Amino acid sequence: MKGYLLRLSMVTLFLVTTLLATVAQTGSIKGSIVDGSTGEPLIGASVLVEGTTTGAAADLDGNFVINGMAEGIYSLRATYIAYRPLVITEVKVEGGKETLLEIAMETDEVSLDEVVVVATPRLESERILMRDQQNATVIRESVGAQQLSMQGVSDIATATSKITGVVKSEGSGEVYVRGLGDRYVSTTMNDLPIPSDDVERKNIDLALFSTGVIQNVGITKTYSTGGYADQTGGNINIVSKEFVDQFTLEMQGGFNSSLLINNQFSKFRVTPNLQNSLLTFYRREYNLVDAITKQSWDPRGKSIPLDFGFTSTGGKEFILWKRDLTLFYTLSYKSDHSYTTGVYRRFNSNTVYTDFSDTETWSSSANLTGLINLAYRLNNNDKINYNLLFINKLTDQVYEQGRNGNGYKFDMDEISDSFFTRDMNSRTTMVLVNQLLGDHRFSDSNRLEWGLGYNLIAADEPNRIRNYTGFDQGSLYFSYRIADFENRKSSQEIDDRELNGYIRNKLDLAVGGHPWKLEYGINYRNKQRDFSNQFVGVQMMGVRKGDDNVDDLSSLFNDPGFASSKIKTLPPDLYNATLQALAGYVGLGFSHGKLEGNAGVRYEYDRMDVEWDINNDDPLREPSIRKEYKQFYPGVNLRYHISEQQGLRLSGSRTITLPEFKEIAPFAYTSPNSTLIQGSPELKASRNWNADLKWEYFKSTDELISLGTFYKKIEDPINITSLTGGAGYLIYANTGKQAGVMGLEAEARFNLFKNELQSLRMILNGTRMWVSQDLLEAYQYNNKTSSGLQGASELITNLTLSYSHLPANWQVSLSGNYSSDRIYAMGSPKDANNRDYLYNDEIIEKGVITLDAVVSKGLTDHLTVKLLARNLLNPEMQMKQNLCDLNSREVENLVVESYRKGMRMQLSVNYTF
Repeated sequence: MKGYLLRLSMVTLFLVTTLLATVAQTGSIKGSIVDGSTGEPLIGASVLVEGTTTGAAADLDGNFVINGMAEGIYSLRATYIAYRPLVITEVKVEGGKETLLEIAMETDEVSLDEVVVVATPRLESERILMRDQQNATVIRESVGAQQLSMQGVSDIATATSKITGVVKSEGSGEVYVRGLGDRYVSTTMNDLPIPSDDVERKNIDLALFSTGVIQNVGITKTYSTGGYADQTGGNINIVSKEFVDQFTLEMQGGFNSSLLINNQFSKFRVTPNLQNSLLTFYRREYNLVDAITKQSWDPRGKSIPLDFGFTSTGGKEFILWKRDLTLFYTLSYKSDHSYTTGVYRRFNSNTVYTDFSDTETWSSSANLTGLINLAYRLNNNDKINYNLLFINKLTDQVYEQGRNGNGYKFDMDEISDSFFTRDMNSRTTMVLVNQLLGDHRFSDSNRLEWGLGYNLIAADEPNRIRNYTGFDQGSLYFSYRIADFENRKSSQEIDDRELNGYIRNKLDLAVGGHPWKLEYGINYRNKQRDFSNQFVGVQMMGVRKGDDNVDDLSSLFNDPGFASSKIKTLPPDLYNATLQALAGYVGLGFSHGKLEGNAGVRYEYDRMDVEWDINNDDPLREPSIRKEYKQFYPGVNLRYHISEQQGLRLSGSRTITLPEFKEIAPFAYTSPNSTLIQGSPELKASRNWNADLKWEYFKSTDELISLGTFYKKIEDPINITSLTGGAGYLIYANTGKQAGVMGLEAEARFNLFKNELQSLRMILNGTRMWVSQDLLEAYQYNNKTSSGLQGASELITNLTLSYSHLPANWQVSLSGNYSSDRIYAMGSPKDANNRDYLYNDEIIEKGVITLDAVVSKGLTDHLTVKLLARNLLNPEMQMKQNLCDLNSREVENLVVESYRKGMRMQLSVNYTF
């Protein structure tokens, strides 16, 4: 192995050295093209080396680059529609160096009546996205691929956290918008819905999407009637990439500092499932019953758990029937590893039920992402796009509690004070998104857009392995209180299919001397889910192992004396669910002097059908439910132009929060640390009223100051709360009659210093919220009649400082984020008559500060090296809960869960051909 790595290193070094030697013999011309009067970038302006066919086009920031120029003196010709051609002479190029130019062009007074310009702007640069934000009627904020590259962001979940009022939970990876979590947010790609990959979530895990597949990701915080009404916090829309005329290859390598703890580079653990996997693909070898005796129950070691990844991006242009057909693709693979230690506790009725001081988690993941975009322009007015997105992810986790012999589990006889548990699980997720999009301009005043999507999700846990045992007198002992299915192997399968689409027509009208915009359309969704979960357990009560080696549990099941009669099976837990949504809407936009806006109404019919066959279900309950919602949803968005640079926005709307399949089906899912969470068929939808007021000042094309306030009234809010019964048991419930969310937002984007050669830039934003929920009597305890909402942080701030030096091709970025405490799970009383002391208090996820840094250096015109350091502060992630002493009634705030994610270091090399 070492010899192979040495040979590979030598070959890589030889190739890089050869490339550097080749490139060093040529030079390049870099620069920008702007309007000579306004300084605005001229997107798409052409620069041609006179006497040759060599040239380039300006990007969204007006920048261009011409590579591979031999040493010499050249003349350049710059051209752009409606501008006078400009010739720049005596441009000197030296080998291995960059020649920098700034070209200012003047407008031409010639008539353009006969000129037809067809342009599709690429919404990747911060400057263009700010212009889009300024012109939008709704309150929308976006972050583009260029800014994300500067900040070293590799996935969309992290990308969204750079937007005002948005935070990503470091624990779950869930994205919160204005303090509202998964159920209050919707996710689309190119305005078409994409389904969740996880039974626990409404929205797909945004970390599955690498930033290489996007132009930008935007969050619309106010509601427009053209979108589905199931959103309150906002809609996250991913705009995928289209054609780029270049080929790039990027290689990444790194490690997580957590692996330095206890020498995890040589002790890293994975599940036995990984021996049947290749890259991100898993092959199931045994059914669950056979896996009891034929497959290992013990973790395996993995040597050198280093992170690795590559990304390839390219495009090609073809001529089909005398028209342009463009192809864009990107393919990326990355693998990550981490190790965490911490504590885990759970209380029930202010009594300790579970207490482990030595939790350990070994996590590894591999993610393969591919995107293909085909775009065909039928003529100047008609364009069709096809997107195929493929994601395949394999995650592997080994979780342990109690290896130190001090783990506590309530009421386990001899082993209550020396309990040990292990959960080993591999998850495979395959996402296939197909989208066909059309854009047709029938006239200057009539535009028709449509989209059709078909999505498939397969999210499986093919072989999950759990063990409950304990240390007793130098041996491992399985207490008589350990049930048959607590030592088990299980599988879970989720298959989602969704057909969705939209069609919308936009008309520009002139009535009474004022411009009007009429938009109307329909939306349709049909989402289906098949869910299956099966346990195969082993009757281990009273069994004693001759030694206390917890890494050799397989010998118990391979022993000739092991009787197959000990294997217990249950019928699978099943549920099948369907969501159908059909909506029609109409919106009218207007512009009158300094006031513009739109008002619209949407009628949406949503129907949810859930059928289940669950073990131990209530025999008196009908195993199916139908929920129907028929409602009008109005929306108004106004913008008043105080001046050319300043605007005032006012928005109001009504929306709904539908319960999710997993929140309705009464299936209890067990997390690796043994926390159970169950759905509730009685769950009601939340009705929401939203209001926003925002002032914006666009100081320049890339500088902004904004202040805003918002209020949301949520009727029948849905939360996760503890359930009367066993410790760690959580349910989804309508915990309050109504909740109010009031907030203030502020954002500033400034160039602290900027000239032709270098710049220092700051992006600062923050959100302060006040959240209150009137608790229903069933959830009141210890004189507590109100609370916040699950997942709502009352303070969120983001700060980014970025420095760039154009001649030296340096870019440096430092990004920090803070989110304050938020509720992980609501509390509840455990006894209706003794609410003052028999209760479970709410579990609080403590706020943290995170810090990331990126340093990028262009070594040549083609080769760039980037160093990323994520989670530099490596804060301790904690969840806390108040415990009331049943005798003294004194309250103590205790840590119920904790761990550190580790600092992740990564070095990447990018080569553009």
